[in-house]
Amino acid sequence: MNIDNLYTTRIQKTYDEDQAEIVAILKANKTGTVKLINYYKGLPLSYPATIVAVERGSLDLNVKGEQAVIIELSRSTFIRSPLFKHDVFAQVQYVNVKKQAASFNKFSYVEIMAERRSFLRMALNPSPEVTVESPLGTYVGKLHDMSLSGLNITTQKYCPLALDTEAVISFMLSGGEFSADCEIKVSAKLVAIKDDSLPYQYIYAIFPDKTSERLLSQFVFRRQIEIIKEIKNAV
Repeated sequence: MNIDNLYTTRIQKTYDEDQAEIVAILKANKTGTVKLINYYKGLPLSYPATIVAVERGSLDLNVKGEQAVIIELSRSTFIRSPLFKHDVFAQVQYVNVKKQAASFNKFSYVEIMAERRSFLRMALNPSPEVTVESPLGTYVGKLHDMSLSGLNITTQKYCPLALDTEAVISFMLSGGEFSADCEIKVSAKLVAIKDDSLPYQYIYAIFPDKTSERLLSQFVFRRQIEIIKEIKNAV
């Protein structure tokens, strides 16, 4: 998942001045705790972290093992605290999963846009094949990620579709260890296209019937459990 899609910057003065302010606030509250927020395959993971030191523009923290795993993968984190006027984005200098320790620098104020979404957007791996029936014909892509209200479909071939184009989308979802795979077929409307680089991304709002909505809900819940198990096993 591209972390740039999760947040937008909220520069208050300049980047350098904001960073200096954030470091000064941390220095004045060295004995406090903060909350760290990371996203892994669409699932938000949030735990408290204890401030160890603030030196030469860097923040040293004791972190939870699960958080350290995700920090190591993403090389960044979001910091939330009543001390700050906005959430803070920070890049990783050092992380050690076994020692449950991490250091951060390059701080900036941000707003986590992913929290505005009505539903979690879950990344899928492997990506199921998707068939899209549109007024311009049928094309095939891959389901990159999904929520209960939308689908992100990737394709190597550009399809000249206009926004608000209606479609019928079908794909198979894995049932996991204890359930059979199920076919999902939903009505949809194209709401965005990201065609600046390959693969092209077609973002659809979906309108599932009750049966499809139930199956999608069960899949998303099961997917969250799988991701949590994956993280815990990595600690």
